[in-house]
Amino acid sequence: MVNVCFLGSGLAWTPRLLIDLVSVFKDEKLDIRLVDINPENADLIARYGAVVNRQHGRRDRYRPLADRRAGLKGADAVIIALSTGGLDAMEQDIAIPEKYAIFATVGDTAGPSGWSRAVRNIPVFAAFAEDLEAICPKAFVTNYTNPMSALSATLQLGCSNPSVGLCHAYFETKDVIKEIFGLPDWSRISISVAGMNHFTWVVDFKIGREDGYRLLRERIGRRGSLRDVLPKESTDEIGFTSRSALCCDLYDAFGYLPYPADRHTSEFVSFALCGRPERTTHRDKDGNQFEAIRYCAIRRTAVAARKKGMANRPRNVEAYISGRTPLPTRTRETGIDMIAAYLYNRPLFDVANLLNHGQVPGLPADACVETLAMIDGLGVRPLLVDRVPEPLLEIMRPQAVNQKWTVEGVLKKDRDLLFQALYNDPMCRHLKPGEIRRMGEELLKANRRWFKLP
Repeated sequence: MVNVCFLGSGLAWTPRLLIDLVSVFKDEKLDIRLVDINPENADLIARYGAVVNRQHGRRDRYRPLADRRAGLKGADAVIIALSTGGLDAMEQDIAIPEKYAIFATVGDTAGPSGWSRAVRNIPVFAAFAEDLEAICPKAFVTNYTNPMSALSATLQLGCSNPSVGLCHAYFETKDVIKEIFGLPDWSRISISVAGMNHFTWVVDFKIGREDGYRLLRERIGRRGSLRDVLPKESTDEIGFTSRSALCCDLYDAFGYLPYPADRHTSEFVSFALCGRPERTTHRDKDGNQFEAIRYCAIRRTAVAARKKGMANRPRNVEAYISGRTPLPTRTRETGIDMIAAYLYNRPLFDVANLLNHGQVPGLPADACVETLAMIDGLGVRPLLVDRVPEPLLEIMRPQAVNQKWTVEGVLKKDRDLLFQALYNDPMCRHLKPGEIRRMGEELLKANRRWFKLP
């Protein structure tokens, strides 16, 4: 039997990950522990699990639990997918910086909004790490929660468990390369990436045995732009759409492909979202209002639309249970494959967010970086990316440093270090130190339910 503990039984991620679990562990019985501060969610997922059992001919056990330590006891794997404070807290993450002319598009990773989200989530993850070390130190841990870099670093600093932070960026980047070259699938694409979650760069790639960047430059032409060959619009795993115009500007400037999701990438640089950029208002296909900035048409999903989507999730799961909606199919997420690779020593190469122990020599040690890694019975071991161009290192460095300082500042309750991360943030470059300080104090006040400084 394989014992799997979910910390957070969210109604968006969990139904799909359970299908991945039964698809990967076809011959093993599963004991699924569903730990959530919302017992209704855990109970609903347990009922959904009973339907998965019937339709997949299985006898897995689903147990809703309120006691985290009970859920972790004897766990072989732990899956974390939650958001401390929920959308009400996220609303403040976005609204407070906006008063200081910072237009956050997502607000979950970088910039003052990502800093705020990290401040309230890091203490929760530090407590998780303490329990993991004490109760199930050999369990494999996968984290899907943002800010991915800061929270994965918190886990890896606090416990000895093999753990990874996971994201869709690798898939989306290969999708873009596939579309540019008109390939039917990824089978001929070899790729090396380096950076941080939501701000990775393709350092090298090949199509078959041919240099990918040479082929890309030939396709674009001497006077052309990446815009000439990139698909005009793409949609990620969650359904968010990007026109990748900022991706094109960054490629045209630096000569390397960044992560193509402009909604995230824009929050790592100084020039896209700051200083009250010109905005436009639109409605999506479901009638939800959203804003975009005119530069690169970068979109922000309104928190109100997110709340509407969250309110629909119980009904969506009930539709699976009643049979009105077919169960989801296997995703292309690889977190469950990583668990199997570790438990059964089946080597697997994939992208992982890990503390920098030299895999990206030009970025700070112990900042959390995203590169390819090997997962097997020994755990998770990153692959060296030793030729990252210096301009890419320099554009990534501020946020790598900030993420490291934010984690250390929260864990040590060091106010000065926390504020140094804000002073250093590219999205704050238009602000004076006193303005940054006032914004930071407002964000700390909004988060005092979860984190208090002495």
